Amino acid sequence: MGTMNTLAILSSPLQWGILILVCLLVFGAKRLPDIARALGRSLGEFGKARREFEDALNNSAKEAEKKDEKPDEPDKPQE
Repeated sequence: MGTMNTLAILSSPLQWGILILVCLLVFGAKRLPDIARALGRSLGEFGKARREFEDALNNSAKEAEKKDEKPDEPDKPQE
């Protein structure tokens, strides 16, 4: 089941409240902000790596297109 399908199940405020209550009971009120902060940093790093990969991929594709567009020079006769 994908993330979007999982979030669609939690559509009512009551379900979100129950989820938050369970998280508080499992992790405790003191650790919850640390866990959320670490999760946010991880998602940020993942997004940064994804953008860098996409940029590198796009740059490689552009370089390959430029190479294909350059006409080959005819061989010059040796003198």
